[in-house]
Amino acid sequence: MRRSRLIWQVFLSIVAVSLASIFVTGIITREVLSSAFEAYLVAAPTHMGAIQGHGMGLGRVFLGVAEQSFMSGVDRGIVYSALAAVGFAALAAALLARYLTKPLGRLTEGAKAIARGNLEHRVEVGGPGEVGDLAEAFNDMAGSLQGSETLKRRLVSDVAHELRNPVAALRAQAEAMSEGVLPMTEERMGSMVEDLAHLSRLVEDLQEFSTAEAGGLRYDPERFDVCELAGREVERTGLLVAGSVGVHLACDGRPCVVDADAFRIAQVLRNLLGNAARHTREGSITVRVQHADGWIKVAVEDTGEGIPPKDLPLIFERFYRADAARATETGGVGLGLSISKHIIEDQGGHMFASSTEGVGSIIGFSLPDAETSTLRAS
Repeated sequence: MRRSRLIWQVFLSIVAVSLASIFVTGIITREVLSSAFEAYLVAAPTHMGAIQGHGMGLGRVFLGVAEQSFMSGVDRGIVYSALAAVGFAALAAALLARYLTKPLGRLTEGAKAIARGNLEHRVEVGGPGEVGDLAEAFNDMAGSLQGSETLKRRLVSDVAHELRNPVAALRAQAEAMSEGVLPMTEERMGSMVEDLAHLSRLVEDLQEFSTAEAGGLRYDPERFDVCELAGREVERTGLLVAGSVGVHLACDGRPCVVDADAFRIAQVLRNLLGNAARHTREGSITVRVQHADGWIKVAVEDTGEGIPPKDLPLIFERFYRADAARATETGGVGLGLSISKHIIEDQGGHMFASSTEGVGSIIGFSLPDAETSTLRAS
């Protein structure tokens, strides 16, 4: 069923309202004039000689030719006024309908352009306030879709790059050993195991990110001290970093207790520490845990290379990586921080980041303080 266009609905609605208003106004005006005119004639005996029928005794005034001509003139005036008002209403309705529907037409064309895959299309913002807000929201949506499409393309490029080297190395070594060109030594087997481990990590990251995006991550909340958990992760990272980099823990003097999934929080901390270790050649990495106005704030501070200002707002975006070289040793395809953001936000917290290029970075998260929440509840 074909729906009528908005421009005609607006046009016909305004004309119909105008006609109804004129019709009602005309009837009321004519009745009022007629009653007033009859009352005038009754009260004016000097004019009774011009009245046919001499019906004063009956209390009813019969209009003569002149009076009837006057009332006919009133009727014609009402008709002419109605015609003029209808013409004016039609013109106003046409202009108003065009004013309302033109920006909506642009939005329709914009939606069709987006559906065809033209994600760069934007619409002109105009029209009434609500329609203008709709146009701005449309442009924001188109920008978001364009950004998502760019990130997806980067994902394909990143995954292809990450898969190419280990797969090519595995294939070359496997073919060479199967043909007897290369002996099956312990070193070569170790290299193949490393390549397989890299592929396994990549697949696990992609699978976990997909689960996090769908809201399918499972959590087992428990009450624990974040300082104790951070201490274990700092000790573990200290064994993996270069000797010129120190890994330290700085905690408040009192317990920093949260209600969260300890395994997932350790996963986030491990990711943050791993990122800091990869980008810190010398200096220190410090995990700072402290109370902050009803929150437990955990910050991983490093003295590494820092993050460029243009990249800092994007580091939590899915598939985003600031390093254009995409070297294999930097690891992954930029999913770690995005997964961490999902984990923290799912448990009522938020992530934060600050950085000075060439000086270092501070990336961390905040979770509700369990002790403060308990006191408020009681």
